[in-house]
Parts: sequence; structure tokens; C-alpha cells
Amino acid sequence: NYTVAERVRMSFEELGPTFIKLGQLLATRPDLVPEDFVAEFEKFHDQVNPLPFDVIEKVLKEEFGDNLYEYFQSFDPTPVGSASIAQVHRAVLKNGTEVVIKVQRPGIVHTINEDLNVLYFLAGLIDTYIDEARHFNPLGIVDEYFKTLDLETNFVVEANNIRRFSQNFASDLHIKIPQVYFEFTTERVLTMQALTGIPVS
Repeated sequence: NYTVAERVRMSFEELGPTFIKLGQLLATRPDLVPEDFVAEFEKFHDQVNPLPFDVIEKVLKEEFGDNLYEYFQSFDPTPVGSASIAQVHRAVLKNGTEVVIKVQRPGIVHTINEDLNVLYFLAGLIDTYIDEARHFNPLGIVDEYFKTLDLETNFVVEANNIRRFSQNFASDLHIKIPQVYFEFTTERVLTMQALTGIPVS
């Protein structure tokens, strides 16, 4: 038998990436969500069901062409992590450099846009029919959520944020930022230096 929190987490996973992102957001708000729900939603950070590697390889070939293996020596088909928008694999560049690649799930932007249409519709209903909810500005919340997701689905934006972060902390020897390989980075693929570590949580 599943707990209520487990059932809600599984329902969000069935509903797709936009609701998984919502679960990730709720996992950071223990002031709003009970502890058992937070524990379940935290699984969305890296424990979403992974796609088979042949699907990921297809995305890579769409981005880099059929000569993909002229740039990359090998890929580990087992993902390091799998989340709502992308999954991460270890790889080796042709020159022997070990990297990790973050690869966007195919069709994710279309799926998110469809989900957001549903959320806008629900937010409109709430705004119209539930007076108490108006001061929460449900349509404004969905707007902010949309802007966040729009940025998260463009890995060039993320790559530039990492570069800016690296420049800002260049003089701090206690902080290590992974190098981004811009020549192997696109809107759908982010290639970075492989680092080992422990999650902050």
C-alpha cells in the first residue's frame, strides 16, 4: 500500500514534466508542504524514470549530426541522474577528457507548453470563482513559472550562467565551478567538466 504522499508524487510523475517541476518547487517549501510530501517530492530532483540511451543518442545526433562520434569517444548509457527536463550521462571527448552531458528530453518544450495551457486555464478558474485566492495572484504565479521553465529549457542560457558564476568566484579557492565546453553545447545539450561531489542536501 502506498501512502498519500507517494500517491501524489506518482500522480505528478504521470502528469508529466511541468507537474514534476512543480513537485521540485514544493520540495523546497517545508513551510507549505508536510514533511512526508517534501521527502517524496525531493525524489523528483534526480529520480525520474530515465529514457533509454538510444532516445538520448538520437537527440545528440540531431544536435551534432551523424558524425557525433568524431567529437565524442564514448558515452555511458546508464544515466548519472534523470529529471523532468533532461538526463545526465558521463561521456569522454575524442581527446580523452571526461565530461558529463545534460541532454534535453525530446518533445519536452511542446509538452511543457501544453501543460502550461492547462495551468493557465485552472488559474483563470481559481481567479474567477474563488475570491480568497485572488490575493495569491494565481495567474501571476503561472506567469513566473512559465518564465522559469522557458529559461530552463535553453541550455545555452544555463551555460552562460555557469560561466558568469565561474568568473564571479574565480578568486575563491574554496569554490570549484565545472568548465563548460561551449563547442559541444547547444540549446538542448550541455557539456561540462566531470566533477565528483556530495549533494548539498
